[in-house]
Amino acid sequence: MNQLTRAVVGSFPSFDNDIETSILQIIDLQLKYGIDVISPGEQRHDMIAYFSEVLPGLKHEGNKSYITGRIKPPEDLITFEKFKDFELVKNYLDRSGKAGKIKVTITGPITLGFTCAATLNPHGGISIEPYKNIIDANLYSDVSNALQPIANEFQKKGALVQIDEPGFSAGYLNFIKFRKEIIQWINEYLTPDLNPEDTLMHCCGRLPKQLLEDVLVKFENIGTFSFAFDGDIEKENINIISRKVFEDYGKKLGFGCISGANAVLSDSETVKSNIAAAVEKVGLDNIKFIHPDCGLKVISTEKAEMVLKNMVEGTKLFEDTR
Repeated sequence: MNQLTRAVVGSFPSFDNDIETSILQIIDLQLKYGIDVISPGEQRHDMIAYFSEVLPGLKHEGNKSYITGRIKPPEDLITFEKFKDFELVKNYLDRSGKAGKIKVTITGPITLGFTCAATLNPHGGISIEPYKNIIDANLYSDVSNALQPIANEFQKKGALVQIDEPGFSAGYLNFIKFRKEIIQWINEYLTPDLNPEDTLMHCCGRLPKQLLEDVLVKFENIGTFSFAFDGDIEKENINIISRKVFEDYGKKLGFGCISGANAVLSDSETVKSNIAAAVEKVGLDNIKFIHPDCGLKVISTEKAEMVLKNMVEGTKLFEDTR
């Protein structure tokens, strides 16, 4: 059988006080374990601050990100730190003679817009003008429109673009009430020019089946959906996936087979069993990537390495049985 494609979700803990040195060490770790889709490791900020520092209308101050005016596309893509880190990784891989797709993460419009709108700014109160409130459709349309040139530019550079939307599982918006609007925001504003083969969406946490079937699979320009299946609250996600749903809409699955958040880390045999369960549910051909449940930023460097080690060993055990 063909080898399953190994990937990571995005973030890693810091390996060194110097950010560029830390990124290079993170690349080396991924290469050590044969990861096919390489991440820079999100070393500079959290997922909100990356974008609140670059998008006009958002501001990051202290440890808070909030709205200061109408949200617009960045004025200068060249200085955006994620582009700098992408080039660092690309050049390092080229010099090392290592082939590998580079994944970049973009915080989705629901998660970014809601988080910034809900944050008390350091000067007191919630300032979200010119938006009426936290469910103003214009807020999410503007965030989507602002993110579009970032996503498009990354794909032009050859990156795999991952849209991170933990806000879906966290229930930031009522997806039943707003499903038509949510589908419009993603389809019309965020990804109109992107290649679905190189665009995926990651949603961690426990997901309602109705969210997958009524909203997510209807995003036209997203080819792969990445979910968690090994964490204590995510194990039930295996029950929401099916071959029919993925094949009816022409989608692929990114399968989270090991959680770094579990008190007891799953061993390689458990990873093997998790992958086998996913294959039984959706079919091997519909699995695009094998990866950890979520980012690894909040765990130790030692545990992050064990996550990769057990994931790769479990994947090999599964492949050896085919």
